[in-house]
Amino acid sequence: MKFKDDCIFCKIANKRIPAEIIEETDGFIVIKDMNPVAPIHLLIISKSHYDSVLDVGCKGGADKSGGRELFGILGSLADKFNVADKGFRTVINTKEDGGQTVNHLHIHFMAGRGFGWPPG
Repeated sequence: MKFKDDCIFCKIANKRIPAEIIEETDGFIVIKDMNPVAPIHLLIISKSHYDSVLDVGCKGGADKSGGRELFGILGSLADKFNVADKGFRTVINTKEDGGQTVNHLHIHFMAGRGFGWPPG
């Protein structure tokens, strides 16, 4: 697994900084977002360091099982928080114009309220 010493999400994902863990798999850790924008707002953080989604698979050699693992987490969270029927939103902010503020691959899982379109 890739790890960056100066990355806060690497430290959280590898338990060097404590966080409230909601779920964990071999490749991801799920924690509560510190600044929630919905009643349920979780972060799914890759345990390996990737600066953004663009670094996963797009530059060759990525493990294709990570996508299946991620979709499994989404289904598990939807069941755990009883939102599978009403729905939820996932967001992957990418680079500055996409709103990414931490350069480590993470996915926002938000639920518990309605979301409009366009998102913002």
